Amino acid sequence: MTTTNQSITIGVLALQGAFEEHQRSIESLSPHLRTTQIRTPSQLANIDGIILPGGESTAMGLIGDATPGLWEALRSYVSGGKPTWGTCAGMILLADRCVGTSAVITKGQSLIGGVDILVCRNYFGSQISSFEMNTPPPPAPALALEGGREVGGERERPFPGVFIRAPAILTAGPDVEVLGKVVAVPCRAAAVVLQELERKIEAGENVVQMGVVDALERKAGGGISYANVRLHKDVNNTNFEEEKKEVNVIHERISIDLPGASDETNAREVICAVRKGNILCTAFHPEIADDLRWHSYFVGLVMEAKQKAS
Repeated sequence: MTTTNQSITIGVLALQGAFEEHQRSIESLSPHLRTTQIRTPSQLANIDGIILPGGESTAMGLIGDATPGLWEALRSYVSGGKPTWGTCAGMILLADRCVGTSAVITKGQSLIGGVDILVCRNYFGSQISSFEMNTPPPPAPALALEGGREVGGERERPFPGVFIRAPAILTAGPDVEVLGKVVAVPCRAAAVVLQELERKIEAGENVVQMGVVDALERKAGGGISYANVRLHKDVNNTNFEEEKKEVNVIHERISIDLPGASDETNAREVICAVRKGNILCTAFHPEIADDLRWHSYFVGLVMEAKQKAS
């Protein structure tokens, strides 16, 4: 691992969520690292990379809508190859496709996008279903700052992933590197989303966004059955079919293969961490764990990108 003494500034989107926790984690790695909160498009000009934190993706979407040009500026920043890391809700913002309903995708257009992944929002359940589980550790960073904090230790040991209303990645495109997977049972609402998604895929439909409002029904004699599923739409909106057709014109058909489910538990092997070029996504909250390996990995990615650009 190469070391360098260059100064790095990392922005953290500060619309809502755990942005201060990310700042503390980054700045604790080295005196050469500083962070700044990002709320307007102009602030993107002076940073070397950005973190989109965990929080509430719908709230972020609504708050961001009140800032003219913010989403366009972030899309340009990400598509321009600048280092970007989305955690939990931030990962949803970067996903090209999302099921389980979210305000971060409107008429098939991601608020930011840029990563060819299909995300199931709230896959692991509600706030009270939050938990911690072992997840695969990040790769070793390519670069490190001179005099920085040593966070390697037993680098291969599992990383303590904290999942809070967390999404899961169901599929990743061929240009996306999978960095971690876990086996987990979807919550009841997510299970219905997946059942309806499988039906749509079998019917040959192109899925960009899908919302489900019902859940599983428990049988009186034990076991469960799927409730009726209905999509979020305005029943009085006569333009719904036209909008749907427009979405399918914008997005070319994508082949989706869902992870298989266990007959006994409905558990699936889902993806919890990916990388596409300079874009990093994690479904969990590394900023809450007492472990800085993912932050160190992202800093290395930022340093490598800055070195190549200089």
